[in-house]
Amino acid sequence: MNQIDEEKKIQIYRSIIFKLSKQQKIEKNWNRKRKINLELKENLEKALEITPQDIELQVDLMYVYINLKDLEKAREIGDKLLGQTDSKGYLNALALIEKKSGNYDKAIAYIQKILEKEPNNQVLRKELEMLEYQKENKPVTKEMIEKQKAYKQMATLERKTRDIKRTYQQIGNIAQRIVEKYPEEIVAREKLVKALYITGEKEQAIQQIDDLLHLDEKDEMGLWYLSEIQRDKGDLEGEKQTLEQILENAKPGTQKKVEKRLMVVKTQIEKRNQKKEMRESLQVKYGTEEERKEFIAKIQQDFLYGRIGKKEIREKIKEAKKYVNFDRSLIELADIEAKITDNKEQKVEKLENYIDTKPSITPEEYARIQEEIATTRRQIQEDNMIEAYLDKKEEQEEQARQQSRMGQREYSKEIIAKLNKGQITKEELPEIVETLEGFMDRARSVFLITKLYEALYSRERAYDELIKYSIISDLSPEEKRQIAQMQKALTEPHKETDTMKKIKGIYKQKQEKEERYHKKIQKEKIKQWLEEGKTVKQIFDLLKDSGISLKTIFGVKRKYSKENEVLESREKMIEEDAQALLKGGYTPDEVFEIIEYDIPITSLKQMNREIRKQEREVTEGIEH
Repeated sequence: MNQIDEEKKIQIYRSIIFKLSKQQKIEKNWNRKRKINLELKENLEKALEITPQDIELQVDLMYVYINLKDLEKAREIGDKLLGQTDSKGYLNALALIEKKSGNYDKAIAYIQKILEKEPNNQVLRKELEMLEYQKENKPVTKEMIEKQKAYKQMATLERKTRDIKRTYQQIGNIAQRIVEKYPEEIVAREKLVKALYITGEKEQAIQQIDDLLHLDEKDEMGLWYLSEIQRDKGDLEGEKQTLEQILENAKPGTQKKVEKRLMVVKTQIEKRNQKKEMRESLQVKYGTEEERKEFIAKIQQDFLYGRIGKKEIREKIKEAKKYVNFDRSLIELADIEAKITDNKEQKVEKLENYIDTKPSITPEEYARIQEEIATTRRQIQEDNMIEAYLDKKEEQEEQARQQSRMGQREYSKEIIAKLNKGQITKEELPEIVETLEGFMDRARSVFLITKLYEALYSRERAYDELIKYSIISDLSPEEKRQIAQMQKALTEPHKETDTMKKIKGIYKQKQEKEERYHKKIQKEKIKQWLEEGKTVKQIFDLLKDSGISLKTIFGVKRKYSKENEVLESREKMIEEDAQALLKGGYTPDEVFEIIEYDIPITSLKQMNREIRKQEREVTEGIEH
């Protein structure tokens, strides 16, 4: 095989490995997940035959072996790679192997190596905290598990890039719940501040920053987002002070970033002061910068409330020439016009025309306009790419939905047919439910799950199961409506259909048959143990988990004592012992315990009454 063929083959394997890796991450069914991992293992091994030194593929194979619970094979690969890589994936795999093997010290050491590179990785910090507890055999609290789960959710969401605003709304909701439950959790507050800033809720972000700085006045993230908000508001002096405060305690990784931003802010302040002095000295006749900002702010507010259209915005662009810094106004108003017309190309054309036709333009204005043109062109390109990607994604998702619906219909038909014949057992139900939950049409699946629980158990049990699905946060409005209708149907009185009556009748007959068979087996066991000489108490203890009653055991004993001379003889001996104990002054309850339940308590009480009656008759005869 020549080199070109090998390269093509490894590309094919990488494509297969990528798709299988995505599948196994989202697959919930244990058996299907295992099959995917076995297929993934086979493809990784074939790929490594072509490129045996590929570290990334070897690390992927380590994770597959971990998923297959073959820790020794995973450790072997890890030992071979020692000294060749210190990537996060490799170190994390080693930590996972040692954690599952109970070697908490080694697992902690690997996590610490990752944290040296990613000191702000809160998911790993929570993992480290859990490992420390497990190492010292301390109980892992519910709160720790809850926090770790929440941070993992937020980390997963942060990797999404399609809809940033919606993603951070979800992150903000998770962080808000943590903060409300654990007010001292600083990292959750930092996440909440970031989410509020990105989603545009800056006033709420400021309030959270105040709470955060109350807990830690030097908190870097809180101060950084405070500086961002100050910048957005045009408060350069406030931003400068905040950046200087960050710089006092900045970590090496963020120090350069802060210094760079602080230099820009200082330059802007200096230029602003120079312009102000120049305008004052020349007594410029244009409106001031503050008036220009008020003018633009009023237009932006009108746009937000739908009070301005294409014609009005063009008039406003002309009017903006009465104020200083027209280039800034043009950028802002052209942006509003592009949003109204949904035409960014028109915005670029307008800005380019301004550069070409303005008689005199400062280098600063030119740079600012060119930067805006470049940014807008990137946005146009990104919009086109996103639109193409979304179209393709929508097409793929629709195909997947169709395949899922077909599979769901076939599987549902099979389950319904078995249910109608009474062939589904309670033991099979959890696996059937798990399969149904994996389909895309959740409302259809929940409806069938509800019917299964109603047929095999009761309407009350079906309602309890339905409640679990009603609290899923990402249900669509239509799914919520359908589940609400199911809940209403289960709580309102109604006449059962003939089909449901028939199904319940089949399961009732099967249950009664099983109970009769179970009782027959129990009676055979009781007879056998009686013949072996076991007491009623011993038999009751052996069978109490099956729900057997003493009355049943006594009934079997009476029947078989009459048929068996040995048992009848033993019964008479027990009665004699019981009479002796009662005559000796023991109460019926005490005798019942002593003879280990071999005579019913009612019989003992009757026997005791007769003995006491005889004693009274004897006493009365002596007195006379």
